[in-house]
Amino acid sequence: MSDVAKAAGVSAATVSRALRGEPGVSEATRQHVSDVARRMKYAIARDASSLAGGRRYAIAVLTSEVSPVLAGAESALRQAGYDVLLYVLSDAGAREKFFDELPLGRRVDGVLLLSMSMTEAERAALESLEVPHLTVDDADLRRALQTAVEHLLALGHRDVALVLADGIDESYDEILVAAGLTVRPEWTVWCSPTVDGGEQVVDVLLDGERLPTAVISSNGAAALGIYLRMQRDGRLVPDELSIVSLDGQELTRVVGLTAVEGAAKELGERAVADLFTLIRGGEIEPAEHPLRLVVRNSSGPVGAVG
Repeated sequence: MSDVAKAAGVSAATVSRALRGEPGVSEATRQHVSDVARRMKYAIARDASSLAGGRRYAIAVLTSEVSPVLAGAESALRQAGYDVLLYVLSDAGAREKFFDELPLGRRVDGVLLLSMSMTEAERAALESLEVPHLTVDDADLRRALQTAVEHLLALGHRDVALVLADGIDESYDEILVAAGLTVRPEWTVWCSPTVDGGEQVVDVLLDGERLPTAVISSNGAAALGIYLRMQRDGRLVPDELSIVSLDGQELTRVVGLTAVEGAAKELGERAVADLFTLIRGGEIEPAEHPLRLVVRNSSGPVGAVG
């Protein structure tokens, strides 16, 4: 630590606070110290840190599904130097076993819950750990879908397919129905949150009587897969099919996909920041986070071909 401090031109105490994510260090200094430490291949000795400060530098993440929100949270935790204990509780049996046994013990500094509504008994079990916990719901994803729907309506689309990553509630198609869009059973499609999953979606849509004029995908990788498959088949985007992603991943920007940004990966990152505030003894206030529609080349008015 003293070597890093000397190379960075700061005190050892500043190095310690910066690398542990403690308050009292500007973001610029924190980034500078992190860059120097990375170049010098310095790593915090976790056991010693735990003994000195009472921190375990580990966060438990409980989720019912693997989602872009999880990806954002996991990335933010890793960048902050925390280990991640991931529990995917996708069925009732796994969930009951977890809360009965509560295997976390004294292993974590906090718990992040993604897309999980807890019962009173589950909440009581979690509170017995006496560490901060934060629940992140999927309200932002619903708002993102509403934003995408309004965008497509303004472009004249009425036949819209909804592509959902595995594990997302099918009730999301209610938003399309409420907007007056045509909703066919074969136009609500589930797929893996991957490029391959998106490519397979096109096969499903082509098996129907006709293609919708637009697709909304909850996952950026799947949206990219739809786009690539359409291109490979010689079909025009957006003339034959407009594509909107609810996940503003970097890859959607690279290929020019219209996306609602701030709903998925960013939600996970904000959740981690809020959990760190609770761990440090601070308070957080519920806030509706802004979403932004970024219109790119993949969406346009209903084309002549449909």
